[in-house]
Amino acid sequence: MSIEDKAALQPKLELQEVVPHLNLPSNKGTNVNLWDFKQRKNLILIFHHGRACSHCRKKLKGLAEAYKEIQAFEAEVLAVSFDNPDEAKVQVEEDKLPFPLLSDQNGATTARFTYIDKSRNMPFPAILITDRFGALRYQKIAEEATDLPSTVEILSKLLLIQIECPECSHL
Repeated sequence: MSIEDKAALQPKLELQEVVPHLNLPSNKGTNVNLWDFKQRKNLILIFHHGRACSHCRKKLKGLAEAYKEIQAFEAEVLAVSFDNPDEAKVQVEEDKLPFPLLSDQNGATTARFTYIDKSRNMPFPAILITDRFGALRYQKIAEEATDLPSTVEILSKLLLIQIECPECSHL
């Protein structure tokens, strides 16, 4: 990994900052707009290499297995890759993913949240967690999906949001 790549693993956004707007096509044939969730859901945004990456698929399957727990924290998962919506649709069916897979084929939206590995033309995998107001509460950018936090760690971040701001939660 070059020095330039190591710099790409540094946080891209400031904590507590409202995350950039996102409006992308999904596997469901409709666009998903980040602001549709504002004041209703905490969000887990995962940027990944797509259907061809076995490590990314494993990470998404782990989130799918914990989806009921994630929903109990009034949170939603949005997974973003450079795959087209048809590839995303196949992945949802193959991996039985209950959350939307979003397509950012030109990478413009992804570049606002994580860095792009120019040598592979893929995003550096990243997980960002926002509260229901869109404020960034956690972010991790990694070289590979295997270096992203575990599902248990993600659930603990959602619990922390609930504890820090109980009036923000309907739990």
